[in-house]
Amino acid sequence: MKNNGLFKAGATVLCVSLAAGGAAGWYFGSYTKDFKVTKGDIFSEVYKGDFYEALPYDDYLSVGAVPTEQNIFDIRDYGASPDSRNNRDAVQTALDKAAQNGGIVLVSGGRYVTGSLKMGGNTTLFIEKDAALVASHEQSDMELGCLLFCEDAENITLTGGGAICGEGNFYSLAPKYEPKTEPFEDTLGVWEMRQEYRKRVRFAAENKYGNLVRLVRCNTVTIENFMLQNSAAWTLELNGCDGVQIRDFVIDNNRHVANTDGIDVAGSSNVEITHCFVSTGDDGIVLKNSKSLGVQAAMENITVRDCKVSSCTNAFKIGTETSFDVQNVLVENCEFFLDDIYPGGVSGISLESADGARVQNVTVRNIQMRGEACPLFISLNNRNRDKDFDLAGALENITVENVIAEDAEIPVIITGTKDLTVRNVTLRNFDVRYAAGEDYYDYRPFVPAYDDTYPECNRMRNLNAYGLFARYADGVKLENFTVVPREDTKRGGIRLTEVENFESN
Repeated sequence: MKNNGLFKAGATVLCVSLAAGGAAGWYFGSYTKDFKVTKGDIFSEVYKGDFYEALPYDDYLSVGAVPTEQNIFDIRDYGASPDSRNNRDAVQTALDKAAQNGGIVLVSGGRYVTGSLKMGGNTTLFIEKDAALVASHEQSDMELGCLLFCEDAENITLTGGGAICGEGNFYSLAPKYEPKTEPFEDTLGVWEMRQEYRKRVRFAAENKYGNLVRLVRCNTVTIENFMLQNSAAWTLELNGCDGVQIRDFVIDNNRHVANTDGIDVAGSSNVEITHCFVSTGDDGIVLKNSKSLGVQAAMENITVRDCKVSSCTNAFKIGTETSFDVQNVLVENCEFFLDDIYPGGVSGISLESADGARVQNVTVRNIQMRGEACPLFISLNNRNRDKDFDLAGALENITVENVIAEDAEIPVIITGTKDLTVRNVTLRNFDVRYAAGEDYYDYRPFVPAYDDTYPECNRMRNLNAYGLFARYADGVKLENFTVVPREDTKRGGIRLTEVENFESN
């Protein structure tokens, strides 16, 4: 009888354990599987809310005067016509002659459809305001994997006040839902916000061609008084470049086309980005440095100043591809926002090392943000994507100061792992205010470290602190750090786990 009793008790425990395990599997599974449209026809229709309607073009773009002291190669002289199905041969001829002789390729008098183009050194591409080079809708015309490609060249300039247009909505699938231009009636958790955004994403169709403008190992690059529009993927990629000046520059993308990063500074150094407006679906201005991108050198001296960024994901980000070192980064006097479509942006500032990079000496200051779920996400982990840099990463000497953030959903997050410690972070003059509505209760007693996966703040869900959630860190200092939560919150202000040398005043 005792044995039977033990068996029954054991069976009961087993059943409860199995039920709990099954429930846990369902629960955690429901929070790890992202929604994605994977098939269907090309969907070119543009919805209200796809583009940012209040973009102040005239604050950034002007009518430029064509320099007359240089050789001028007008694409119309080589047969280009706004009525042609594809002007690639004419435009490429003008680019080739400019590379051979030095000079200006002039695009004037309309919108010119073209396939992939290759630009050489000592060349200025001057597209007049209200003129444009426009991507062909035929994948076969885009064999370089981008519209404009430049490799191993010097003295490159894009200017004139006009645009290069990627026609991204002709290379993507239909979203499940149209854009949402009014707030949700109920407060959503950040994971639910993530899925609501993804249900509005136009994921890539089979004909997707790649990035819009790609500059590889180019030196002395100037992009000024210029616009990139409606990219099908990354918009501007600076890969292994040195000496880049970007100013008076606009990115105006369909904010629901997938993977449309704005400016990707990939393994490039001595880059200054000033007075730009970036409106896009994926990360706004992002620094990357990894073997998978064909870059195998440290990058340094990156400045972002006086920029406005409206992104559905992360406005400014370091990561996620981070195998090689990143240092001496300054971001200042910028505005990060997403307040005209919902559910809003993922983060205002995201600083990550995931693949072995030492990311250090980063200063972010004088930032205003609104509609960003997480004001600041600092993450060090060991995804080790390239499999060559196990436990090699570092994230240290970070200062973020003079920040005003409105409509937050989750706290500032600083997270390392048991094996990798975030070091020396100062947060100074922080003013964070939560979005209106009832607080969202989803505060797990245990939050996984996500130490070998893609890091993202909304993967951690609504944490059990409203001000700061920090773990595996050494040397965290708060100075004048103020957070106003929702009135009904049940969270504490600060939660620390394995944090040494913490100061708050």
